[in-house]
Amino acid sequence: MSDPIDVSIAQDGGIMKTIIEAAPEGALGPPPNGSEVTAHYTGTLESDGSKFDSSLDRGKPFKFTIGKGQVIKGWDEGFASMKVGEKAKLVIRSDYGYGDSGHLPTIPGKATLVFEMTPEERMEAATKLKEKGTNEFTSGSPETAADYYKRAADLVDEEEDGEPLPDEEKDMYVKCWGNAAMCYVKTSSWSDVIYCCNKVLNNVPEESKTNIKIMYRRGLAKMHIGELTDAKSDLMAAYEIDNKNKDVRKAIQDLKKRIADAKKKEKETFGGIFGKASMYDDKEGPVIPNAKGTNPHVFFDVVQGEEKLGRIVMQLYEGNLVENIQVIDHVLFVHTRVFIFTCSTRLLADVTPRTAENFRKLCTGEAGNGSKGHPLHFKGCTFHRVIKDFMIQGGDFTAGDGTGGESIYGEKFADENFKLKHTKAGLLSMANAGPNTNGSQFFITSRDTPHLDGKHVVFGEVVEGMEVVRKIENVPKGPSDKPEVDVVIEECGLMPSDYKP
Repeated sequence: MSDPIDVSIAQDGGIMKTIIEAAPEGALGPPPNGSEVTAHYTGTLESDGSKFDSSLDRGKPFKFTIGKGQVIKGWDEGFASMKVGEKAKLVIRSDYGYGDSGHLPTIPGKATLVFEMTPEERMEAATKLKEKGTNEFTSGSPETAADYYKRAADLVDEEEDGEPLPDEEKDMYVKCWGNAAMCYVKTSSWSDVIYCCNKVLNNVPEESKTNIKIMYRRGLAKMHIGELTDAKSDLMAAYEIDNKNKDVRKAIQDLKKRIADAKKKEKETFGGIFGKASMYDDKEGPVIPNAKGTNPHVFFDVVQGEEKLGRIVMQLYEGNLVENIQVIDHVLFVHTRVFIFTCSTRLLADVTPRTAENFRKLCTGEAGNGSKGHPLHFKGCTFHRVIKDFMIQGGDFTAGDGTGGESIYGEKFADENFKLKHTKAGLLSMANAGPNTNGSQFFITSRDTPHLDGKHVVFGEVVEGMEVVRKIENVPKGPSDKPEVDVVIEECGLMPSDYKP
């Protein structure tokens, strides 16, 4: 299904067309004036969805001649943009419809009209797309197949917000998104797998108790991107549905190994910090973000076009530095001498207080305007660069393309430190143009990115809304990895002091 396009001759938004199913290759059209066209349709009022006319109810298609004034202006110009076999939705503004007077009693004055496929036609078209997807998958083209499956799912997802899908359409919706997830498993496109499974679980939540494929595929994907706790939850849910499923059991074994490896790595990093201490040494211990539990949390409310993608909440590594805490590990008495073995542990609840403060004030807007008159504020700023399975980047509120931005300290400020590494998805890190060129641009990681260690300052992490980050990852992109439709920080600020993720 395409994005809405303006097909009015005046290009004033009076006729918005969404292509539901493209015309077959080589189809005739668009038709010139004087052409007779035949169409099936259902007409509803945009204001309340009430139906005022339907060719299906009459049992035969409607025929008219383009450009002869036989129909409303919106039909004349709208159908003149179509080809034979094309299925589309037309949203026609009142001045292209029945104007201020309307067409009583069914169409009031100043009414916007919607003409689209009937539910039966949508199901028929969705079934054809699903069949094309299956053919592509069996032919060895999983990415093309996924596209067909998603288009089919979008076709049947035409109910008003909050309205449940009828059983037949719900079954088609679940199967198509599930099949798309299967395709992305084949290509190891793990973020896409999660996105497809979430489409099912967000809209048909009862599937979490019965749909082993959805729970297994999402768990598998989360395991592969390092979200091991969430992966365990999904895979165990799949195991509860069918504890004999070989794929599920194999994935759980793989997950156990990954968890054990992670614990081993953690032990190697943090283990033995007391036992290896020398009475002569004052060694720096591990970096522990938010050790005192006082770090601030900020949020982004993100939209794309008319769609609200959701809220991202981030913890910033900011606070008062606590260091050189003496810990008595062993006391050894030898005759009358006492040897105290100590180690120094640096509790970096702040880790990067200067960088975190810059980001916090850019979220609240409290720093006012920058040197060139731009508000030092992320509100209204876009995510201008999005690379799936890598990161999403934003913060350029002056140029909007990655060439601008400004910090609260001036145009640029120095790298604070590189104590924290890019070890997982959801980390908040500074974008830059080289050493000591931090401004306002930042990125959120989609996975571990060790090649960025020592080059970019990690100063926070996502604690809520990682699914929103995944949504952003999966939006259509154009040149320079810029989303085709702007992804915008509609609102941002500081979370309440008593907020707990």
